[in-house]
Amino acid sequence: MSYDLSYKQFLVIDDFGEFRSSIRRMLWSFNVKDIDDAANGEAAIELMSNKSYDVILCDYNLGYNRKDGQQVFEEARHRNLIKFSTVFMMITAENSMQMVMGAVEYQPDDYLIKPFSREVLRTRLERAIKRKSDFELIELAIANKEYLRAIALCDQSTLKIPKNIFEYLKLKGDLCITIGDYQAAMVVYEKVLSIRDISWAKLGIGKVQFYMQDYAAAAETFRSLVQDNSMYIEAYDWLSKSLVANQSLEEAQQVLLTAAELSPKSIFRHKTIGDISFKINDLDISEKSFKKAIDLGQYSFFKNPSHYTSLAKVLVEKKTPEGALDVLKDIRKEFKGSAEASMQASAMEGIVFKEMNRPEDAKKAIQEAMQLMEESAGSISEDIAIDLAKVCFELGDKTAGTRLVQEVVRNNHEDEDVIKKVQAVFKDTQMETEGAKIVSTAQHEIIKTNNQGVRLVEDGRLEEAIEYFEKAANSQKANKIINANAAEALLMFIRKNGKDEQLLLRARQYIERIGKIDPAYNKYQKLLGMYEKLQAESR
Repeated sequence: MSYDLSYKQFLVIDDFGEFRSSIRRMLWSFNVKDIDDAANGEAAIELMSNKSYDVILCDYNLGYNRKDGQQVFEEARHRNLIKFSTVFMMITAENSMQMVMGAVEYQPDDYLIKPFSREVLRTRLERAIKRKSDFELIELAIANKEYLRAIALCDQSTLKIPKNIFEYLKLKGDLCITIGDYQAAMVVYEKVLSIRDISWAKLGIGKVQFYMQDYAAAAETFRSLVQDNSMYIEAYDWLSKSLVANQSLEEAQQVLLTAAELSPKSIFRHKTIGDISFKINDLDISEKSFKKAIDLGQYSFFKNPSHYTSLAKVLVEKKTPEGALDVLKDIRKEFKGSAEASMQASAMEGIVFKEMNRPEDAKKAIQEAMQLMEESAGSISEDIAIDLAKVCFELGDKTAGTRLVQEVVRNNHEDEDVIKKVQAVFKDTQMETEGAKIVSTAQHEIIKTNNQGVRLVEDGRLEEAIEYFEKAANSQKANKIINANAAEALLMFIRKNGKDEQLLLRARQYIERIGKIDPAYNKYQKLLGMYEKLQAESR
């Protein structure tokens, strides 16, 4: 079947004008009339911000000190600049394994190796457009977070036994995991494996095992996958997650180092290696990994000040505080105008100055960080907050130290690892007795708050429970349990009294907050399922 491309809107992104002209000529021969082009990633993002494209042909290498094609795709996808129906094809003259592995992980619709003929381009375009049209309704449902509808559409499509039936089954399995229906997901994957030995179905079984907290079984499943296929990068990442969950940090580090050699373009993987390596005191690998994350993020949408503060923390541990200060200067330069970045930099500077025996500078930095936290309602990572609290106590600022510790405990009142770190701070600062009381009081406050809200729910006083939990959730934005209960109270009220778009929106906001805090939290999947069912009932 030949597709009519004449009405499609195309964007061609390449730093060489001659190549852009060559692609234009090919597209003209397909009767394409609407063609825009961009010479670099920044110009492409600007065009996508103002116009919706049907097909984007993007070169991987877009010039020195510029966003590359992968980074353009990442940013466009995360900023919702490309539609669910948009075809994004990566073009490159570099058929190196590292580039291909990096691009495939972010899953453009296809990739082309230069040079290619007009016929090859046409064939690839038609294939990608055909797939997009097959999945258009399903992808629209997913984009709207209508997961049950998307699953139903997958079922309808598989009844026709299409040639691409396994694609529908894979998508259905992923969707079942998304809504926390692990039994249904397992049925899908086992059905696929009964027909054909397919790696993604085994990966799916491993994911189900992971989310059901059978980490040892999950690790074995993922380990067998990488043994069968040493290039299956996603399996390495999941194997590492399972090993971390089972406290096998050294093995998790080695697994990710192998994955990073095979596919070195993932910012998140290098960040994770840095975090794990720091925990096991492998400071050289940690430093190298955070530096790599920073380098890769230079022109990326995922550039993050936490990568810099993490590197600074490693340098402090390595007794090179001057280097840490240089890194923190880079934060202020690279994230100029960001209150969040300034807050993180000031917090870390307080720690560094204390290490350098500059107490007055440390106090000044801490005051600035605390002020920025209040003004912007921002937050710093648990580890930095705990380290900063220790500095506050050592400098005699018990008020600031206590505030930091209380916030950490309130947001993580059931996390034994976090509580142990807090207790270690009090032990190191000769405040064990006082510290135990501070921790106990903060835990008790949250438990009491949570229990009072739960009692309101159990008594059927849902409106009061909603008001109570929403107030608590808005003061403890990083506490997944409080946020989960706020969402659940809203969903229970809707289930009892009928659909209310405003209440659903509020519930969704709390659910999304939980997803950012801890996407592996078991109640997160349950709440997604509840939300989706209520959303679907009135359609």
